[in-house]
Amino acid sequence: MAELSPAVIAARVTHARTMPVKNAFAYGMDYVMLSEDQLSGGRTPKLFSFGRRNLVSLHPADHGFAGEGGAPWVRRLAAEAGVGEVATVSLLTHPRYWGYAFNPVSFWFMKDAGGALIAVLAEVHNTFGDRHCYLCRAADGGPIRPDQWVEAEKRFHVSPFFAIEGRYRFRFVLAPERVGVWIDYQDGRGGGLYTALTGHRRPLSDAELVRALVRRPLGAAKATALIHWQALKLFLKGVRYRTRPEPPKERVT
Repeated sequence: MAELSPAVIAARVTHARTMPVKNAFAYGMDYVMLSEDQLSGGRTPKLFSFGRRNLVSLHPADHGFAGEGGAPWVRRLAAEAGVGEVATVSLLTHPRYWGYAFNPVSFWFMKDAGGALIAVLAEVHNTFGDRHCYLCRAADGGPIRPDQWVEAEKRFHVSPFFAIEGRYRFRFVLAPERVGVWIDYQDGRGGGLYTALTGHRRPLSDAELVRALVRRPLGAAKATALIHWQALKLFLKGVRYRTRPEPPKERVT
């Protein structure tokens, strides 16, 4: 499996909801893939900054929890969960464009010395400002294959139109030319939500960042507006709205 070199991913994000009301939509978002070195202050394009303002940026507070975050935090969580030795950590995330940030889900990819994907930390943010992580591993503890689904119990409130029940299934494809993440949520009662994030990898450069800014100048602000618009449509269709419960005390499932 090729090393996850820094990249811009012009992604297509798809959501498809099943019972009791069907609802599907898709939109474009521009993600970045960042190396552990860049997350520690290493060299980045001029238009991208870590920890300070820029046209495109990422701040330490955008990920992790109060007082802890970044690749060292991910490595510690992996070690506590019994994951084998992690050689590299990469982050797939939607950065700040023009200083605005909202990241429904980001992915921390962990590889071993041979380049095999051994764990993924899915960091989920909801629109209420809460955060929770799902540590994804193969059932046998070995490398995660591109055709393999990894399961996790749902523990965190995301959509007000789903209860905290059921299970997630995750699948990851990390190829030299593209990235794909699929999340299949089943609520255990015949309903659920299928989400896909797919896109081609392009080298992280000022030219690609400019293309992203021109292609989708509103960045995450557009995604936030679309999320609320889809929520309004579900509400008008009569889907039950659930108030926000307290987040789980355990930060990682």
